[in-house]
Amino acid sequence: MSLKVIRDPQAGAPETVLAIGAFDGIHRGHRALFARVVEQARVEGRVPAVLTFEPLPREHLFPASAPPRLSSVGARLAAFAESGIEIAFLCRFNAAFAGLTPAAFAERLRLLHGARHVWVGEDFRFGARRAGDVAFLRDEGRRLGFTVNTLSTVDDGDGRISSTRVRAALSAGDMAQAAKLLGHPYAMCGRVVHGAKLGRTLGFPTANLALPRGRPPMTGIYAVRCSGASTRGLEGVASLGYKPAVGHTGPATLEAFLFDFSGDLYGRRLTIEFLKKLREEENFPSLDALVAQMQRDCDAARDHFRSQAP
Repeated sequence: MSLKVIRDPQAGAPETVLAIGAFDGIHRGHRALFARVVEQARVEGRVPAVLTFEPLPREHLFPASAPPRLSSVGARLAAFAESGIEIAFLCRFNAAFAGLTPAAFAERLRLLHGARHVWVGEDFRFGARRAGDVAFLRDEGRRLGFTVNTLSTVDDGDGRISSTRVRAALSAGDMAQAAKLLGHPYAMCGRVVHGAKLGRTLGFPTANLALPRGRPPMTGIYAVRCSGASTRGLEGVASLGYKPAVGHTGPATLEAFLFDFSGDLYGRRLTIEFLKKLREEENFPSLDALVAQMQRDCDAARDHFRSQAP
C-alpha cells in the first residue's frame, strides 16, 4: 500500500498505531520502532502511521544552533513507505504548534491522528517548553483512549544508535560507521540541474544535483555509487561542499563524475551513495593542478571499488 501524506489533519482519521518523532536520517533504531508499529497495527487491524514535523523542531526553536539535516523530507517519506507505514502526518512546526500545552497535544493525537497506540522514544518530550514527558502522556492516554509505548534503546555495542552518532560519523569521514548505524550507505537524492559545466571542459563531466537548503552534514571528496535514471549503479567520484578550488561562493553543491557513463541526465532524479571519503575539499594553484588531483581521486576511488569486489 502506498504512503498517504496528510499535512492538515482533520477529525475523523482512521484508528492508528502512531510513532512520533523528527526521524531525521532514518537509522536502525527508527526502523526497529517502525517494525513494532507495523506489527501491532497488523495484529489489531489498525493503520500504521507516523507523526513527524517540518521544519524539524530544533530548526524552528534554535535556528542558529540546529544541526545539519541528514535527510530531506522526501527521503524521510520514502523511508516511511519502505518500512510499511501507511500514513505520514507531516505537521508544520511553527509558533502555534510549539505553543500547544502538553494536554492539547495529547488531545490532538486522539482527535486528529486517530491514535489508539502511541510509540515514542524513552526520552520523548513535547508541548510548550517541552513540559510534557512520557509519564504525562500515559496519563493523558488513559483519559483519552490510547496507550503509550516506548522502544528500548537500540544499541550496536558501542552505544545508543542515534542521529547524533550518524552525524558524528559523517563529519569524521567514517562512512563505514555511518552505514552501520543507518543499516545502509549514507545517500543523498536530488534532481540533476545545469551547473557551470567547468568539469566538462576539464575532461570530467559531472552530474550536478540540487540540494535542500542548509548545511550538509559533511563535506569532501568521496567514492560514490549512483542509482536512478540510466546510471544502473555506476561508480564514480563526487564532490560535496563549497568548491573552494573554483572560488564558488554560493550554497553547498553536490557534483558526481560517473565512470564510463555518457548521456543526458538533466532533470532526472539520482541517488548518490557515499562509500568512502577520499579527502577534504581544498584549493589549488592552477586548473592543471586541479585536473591532476581529480585524476588521482578517480584512481583512488577505482582502487577502493576493486578492493571491495567479491
